[in-house]
This record gives sequence, C-alpha cells and structure tokens, in this order.
Amino acid sequence: MDESRPADHWRIGKDNTALVVVDMQNMWVDPRGTRYLPSSEDIIPKIQEILAVCRSSDVPVIYLYTTKRKDLADVGVFADLKPMTHDTDDPWTNIEGAPGAQFCESVKPEPDEITIKKFRYSGFYGTNLENVLRRLGRDVIAITGVATNVCCDSTARDGAMRDFKVLFLSDSNACFSDEEQASTLQNFDKHFGVVMDSATFLEKLQQQA
Repeated sequence: MDESRPADHWRIGKDNTALVVVDMQNMWVDPRGTRYLPSSEDIIPKIQEILAVCRSSDVPVIYLYTTKRKDLADVGVFADLKPMTHDTDDPWTNIEGAPGAQFCESVKPEPDEITIKKFRYSGFYGTNLENVLRRLGRDVIAITGVATNVCCDSTARDGAMRDFKVLFLSDSNACFSDEEQASTLQNFDKHFGVVMDSATFLEKLQQQA
C-alpha cells in the first residue's frame, strides 16, 4: 500500500460511512451449506464486533443476500457455470425459502436494518443499493462477508465505479483459499479502493465526531 495516496486519508466518519455485509447466508457459512466456506467462521467474531460499533454509533448497516427461484428462471448462465449450486432439491443451497438461503444466525440483520436482494455477484447490479446509499448520504462503504474474490469483490469494484470510497476489510471477508484472498485484496488496493483490517477501520470510525 502506498501511504502517500490521498485515498489512504479518506475521512471515515459516523456521518458518511455505511457497512455492507455480503451474503452471510447458511449456504456459505453453515457447515451443511452447499458451498460451505470454512474460513467464513473465522470472520464472524470480527463482523460481530464491527456490527456492535456501527449499531451503537448509528452507522447504517446494509445486508446483501442472494437467492434464486425454485424454477431457476432468474439464474441465467450461472446454472451452466456452477451446476452444483443449482440443485433445487438441495435444502442447503440458496433457493428461496430454503435453510441455505437464510442469514447466518450469529450475524443476522436487526429488524430495522436494510436488506437488499441481489441477482448477480455485484450488489449494485439490478438493485437499489446505490439509491439507498445516496439517500442516506453515505459516500464511504466498508465491505465485509463472502466470498472475498466473488461477490465481495464484484460489489466493491462496482462501488468504486460509482465513485464511492470503498474500504475492503481484509480480516472480515472470507475466501476459499489464501492465494485468492491475497491476490484479490492486493489487486483491489492497487486499482479500486483501500484495504484495511477491521481494527483500523473501527479506530478511524470512532476518531471522527
């Protein structure tokens, strides 16, 4: 990271920042999940800590989630690319209403928090995420969740393309391999936004009035 970049000095305040939690659903986080990601369990305590600070500081928390129709009418080419996750008889995939589609209990949204269904990897594609962030007056977004190199990265990149200041929280996103995790974060920090750990994020957030 080049500390001389203006991006490394973006103001991260309680009045301009939102937390985005990506796809913390049982399909990926529960050991029974079709695409269970073991490292997702490691990030839960970090996300819980971030959630506690954001909720007590009135920093908006926005949950993104992905589900698909039982008839697969909304999945497009992805049934061809990943057939193992499109078995409609599997209760631990993210078919609407299935256990696999539910939020992970330990980091689920509060009743008054915003949840947005996404249809593809990016949380901005075909959703009102940008409208919500603009209405809330948030130009800084912190990304947490799964998977680092797929939905988190797609959402983070799309945020940068819309001129949001995107923070990728390195210890609060999980991936299927260390190599993919490292390369995704390195590439993002070089070209799209700022990578930092959760402790740095919380410190900066709480420093601002």
